[in-house]
This record gives sequence, structure tokens and C-alpha cells, in this order.
Amino acid sequence: MSKTISALGSFAKLAGTALALSCSLVMAQPQSARIVVGFPPGGSADITARLIADQLKDSLGIPVRVENRAGAGGRVAAQHVKESAPDGATMMLVPFAVMVIQPMVFSGLKYDTTRDFTPLTTAVSFPLAIAIGASNPSRDLQSLATWLKSHPAKANYGTPGAGSMPHFLGEMLAQRMNLTLTHVPFQGGAPLLINLIGDQIGIGIDTPAEFAENHRAGKVRVLATSGATRASQFPDVRTLREQGVDIDASAWFGMFAPAGMDRALTVKLSAAIGQALRAPAVVQRLSSLGLTAEPGTPDALRDRMSRDIALWGPAVKASGFKASQ
Repeated sequence: MSKTISALGSFAKLAGTALALSCSLVMAQPQSARIVVGFPPGGSADITARLIADQLKDSLGIPVRVENRAGAGGRVAAQHVKESAPDGATMMLVPFAVMVIQPMVFSGLKYDTTRDFTPLTTAVSFPLAIAIGASNPSRDLQSLATWLKSHPAKANYGTPGAGSMPHFLGEMLAQRMNLTLTHVPFQGGAPLLINLIGDQIGIGIDTPAEFAENHRAGKVRVLATSGATRASQFPDVRTLREQGVDIDASAWFGMFAPAGMDRALTVKLSAAIGQALRAPAVVQRLSSLGLTAEPGTPDALRDRMSRDIALWGPAVKASGFKASQ
């Protein structure tokens, strides 16, 4: 009899433990989620995040909202997400530059992009474009290099700003083509474009979307794009590698969560985001913005960060650029 009572007691204890564990798991499941974006509403990062959030509401079965925490080029959002709980309730859509470039140029960051975040998946990728004014007779990069040597006053390149990806792509291009180019930073893409059309600078480097309309109108000429494949806006324009310049440098937006997230939850969220990015309506909308949906695995995003740090490090160092906080 005592053995029976003991067995029943053990069974009750096990059942109680199982029930408590079950309840804790239910309690641990977030009732809602948010995607933090470090930029104001309306930009490509914000639009991409909202497209993903709309799809995740169904696949995760919980409300998913976008929270804009603009400031300091994305660093405000990154700091906030670092300090959030790794429970699946907080994710971040962040540009490549925040995770790869900024740690190289800003001293005193309060987070380490390789340790303080859990990679989920790449969201989208996009190349940069190298353009010249319509009066320049060059039709490819090699003829441009020849032209620049005979017109040294035009051996410069404009970008939307110092410390930007276009800035360092220009540095990388000069290294690989054995050119001496002077960087001319502008306050955004619009003044860069005006000066390129007006023949005030020799080369302009920016996103394809910034040049597309004026390229079609014949006011500027895009000579190359920086990705592994040709840009959708310029199917007839060869990539850098197709023109013999060994550069494959696409920018990307990635999805991250705070460090310490459970592996099973990481895989679940990555798969759900990947499903969202494969939705035909999402693919089409992103394509209209010049963005290619590029879902992958958490490990693939971590590896991509490592490759990009190795790729961009020498160009950043050669530029000598250091940013103030």
C-alpha cells in the first residue's frame, strides 16, 4: 500500500512538473512581436520591414508591428535591440552598413555586431551603380580608365556622403583598377546627381534607383553595377566582374534578434521570414524598389557578415575615414 502511495506521489510530482513546464513554455511565447527599423517611415528599409511584418502576422499567428527608432544612422535602433530580451518578441531589419561598415569607422560603439545579435536571415540585396555624365565618351570601365588618365581634373567620384558604401566602393574600385581617384562627398543622392549631370564630377556612385530615370533619359550613363548579377534596372549594363574588375559587392538588409536566442526559436523565425520574403506580392513589390528578395539561413547571414568584413576592411582602412559619434 505504501509503495502504491509512493508511486502515486511520484507520478503526481512528475505530472506537476510537466504541467509547470508546459505553462512556462506557453508563458514564454510572445503575444506580439515587433520589427525595429532605425530609419524614418517611407524608406526602403521601412517598406521592406512592413512587407515582412504583414506576412508574419499569419505565419506566426500573433500581431507583428514595425517600430521606427530613427537616429544616428541606425545605431539607436541597434543599441535598443541589443538590450531587448531574446524571446522572439523583438527583431530588427538593419542595413549592411550598420553591421559591417560602422564598426570600422565609429569608435566607442556600445555593441559588437558579431556578438550582440542573433542573425536570422538576409532579407534583400541590391548592388551599387557606377555612372558618368552624358558628355563623357566612355562606354565601359576600361575606356573610362583611359579617359581619366588624359583628363586628370575629372579623376574624382561623387557619393551621397562620406563613410557610405558608395564611398568605400570608389576606394575599392581605384585599388583594383590602379587609379588615383579623389572622393567628393555630397549631402545625399540628389546633389550628387545634379553635379554628375552638370559635368562637375567625373564619376558618380550610388544605388541603381538613383540613376535609373536619368540613365533612360540619356542624361547620365551607367557603366557598371557591383553585384554578382546584372541589376534589373540595367539589364544591358555589365557587372564589374564581367568587365574584368574582381569586385562582387552587393549591399543588403538583414534580420537580426538580440544575442542569446534559443536555436529552435531562431530557426523558426528565420523560416517564417523566409516564407514571407518568397510571397509573390512581396517579391514583386521589392523588385519595383530595385531590391532582390534573398532569404537564407542564420548561418548563411553570419558567414556573409564575415566575408563582407574581410572584403570592405582594406578599402575602409585605405580611405583613412573615421567618423565622429
